[in-house]
Amino acid sequence: MMKICFRNILRISAFVPLHILASLLLAGVPCISWAQTTPTAYFAGVAFTGNHSDIATEFPHLSRVIDAATNHRISTQIREQWQTKPHPINLLFGQLGDTQDAERSTALALAIDRETTSIERIGNVYKVRLEISMQLLFFDFKEKQVLGGFPVILDYIDATPTSPTDEQIQSDFEGMVLGTKGQHSLAGEFVGALTHISIPNPSTRHLRVTSVVLEPKAIAYLQKYKPAADPEIIRRQIAQEFGKYLAANQHLSILPFASNQALGKNMAASFANGDSFNLTIPDADYDISLDVAGFKKIEVGRTNTSVGYLYGAFVDLTVKEPLSGKIYFSQRIKQGASENVPVTEADMDDWTASYDTLRLLFNNFTLALSDPEGKWVGSALPPGSNSRAQLSSLSELVKSCR
Repeated sequence: MMKICFRNILRISAFVPLHILASLLLAGVPCISWAQTTPTAYFAGVAFTGNHSDIATEFPHLSRVIDAATNHRISTQIREQWQTKPHPINLLFGQLGDTQDAERSTALALAIDRETTSIERIGNVYKVRLEISMQLLFFDFKEKQVLGGFPVILDYIDATPTSPTDEQIQSDFEGMVLGTKGQHSLAGEFVGALTHISIPNPSTRHLRVTSVVLEPKAIAYLQKYKPAADPEIIRRQIAQEFGKYLAANQHLSILPFASNQALGKNMAASFANGDSFNLTIPDADYDISLDVAGFKKIEVGRTNTSVGYLYGAFVDLTVKEPLSGKIYFSQRIKQGASENVPVTEADMDDWTASYDTLRLLFNNFTLALSDPEGKWVGSALPPGSNSRAQLSSLSELVKSCR
C-alpha cells in the first residue's frame, strides 16, 4: 500500500526546469483512454514518495520549499494554463469526486521521488547541479489503488566563483519550484506533459521494479565515495531511475517501486497537504530485479592539463513472470563512461559520475528494447546468441504492456 497524506486538495506544489538544462521524459508517450469520451481525473496535489519519517532527510531543501503559500501559487498557475488549450484529459481542480461513481474516481498527483545536489570544483569555479525527479501518478481513490505513473526529470546546472552555501542551494531549489528566476514554470511543464499522456488502463499488463540489491562491491564503492549516503535510499532511487527510463523510452506507464520491504507491497508517500489514506500498489504482471554488482573508476590518461577517467557500472538484471516463474531476461549488463577533468580539479564528485554512468546504462538498455540488434547491445551484454535472444523476448513482452 502507498500512504498518501493530504492537507488541502486544492493546494499544490510543483517544480520547473531552469534555463540551462531541463529534461522532460514524457514526449511521445501514447494516450491510453478507458472510453471514447474524454476521461476525467481530479487533481490531487503534490506528494513525496518514501517513508514519511524520512522526508526531511531525503528532501532537505524541497521539504522546506513546499508550503501552503507555494501550493496556492502553483495551483493557480496550473489552473490558468490548463484552461487555455484542449487536452486529452478532463482535469478537475475541485474536491475529489463521488467515490460511488467508478468512472469519476481517478486522481492525478505530482509525486516527487528525489532531490539531488552535486557540487564539483573545476579550476577556479564550482559546478552546481540540482535535480528533481518526479512522476505524474494516477490512482483510483475509490479503490485506493495506483493505476500507473509517467516520470519527469528537471535539472539545474550553474557555475559559481565560490562554493554555494546551503542558503544559496535552498534559493536555487525555490527558483526551480516557483520559476522566479526567469525559468519556464513548473505549471507550464506539468500542463505540457499532460498533452502527451492519458489515464492508464487498469486492465493493461504492468511491469514493476520489485527488488533492488546493492552487492558488497557496490556497497564498498558507495561507502568510499559517498560515505554519508543511506544505502536504503540509494536502492529506492535506483528503482525509480530504471522505471523512469523504461516508461519514457518504451512509452508505457510504470507501477511504483515498493519503497520499504517491511511494508511488503506498500509505497509510503506524504502529500504536502495533510489528511491521509492508503493506496494499494497492485501486483505486477512482470517483476524486474536489479542487482547492482559494482562500480569502477579507472584513470585512463593524463597530460599536463587534464586527467581522463573511465567510470563503469555493472548490473545483473532479471525480468520474470511471478506466477509461472518464467524468466524472460537474466543477464549482466555493463556501461562505461569517460570523463576528462582539469588537473586543477580538486573536488571531484565521483559518486555522481558513477551514478550518471548507471543511469546511462538504464537509458541505453531501455532504448535497446526497441533495437535488440543495435551496436550498444554488443558492448553491454555478454557475447553469444542467448543474451540477444533474451533481449528480443523481453522486447516483445514490453510491447504487450503498452
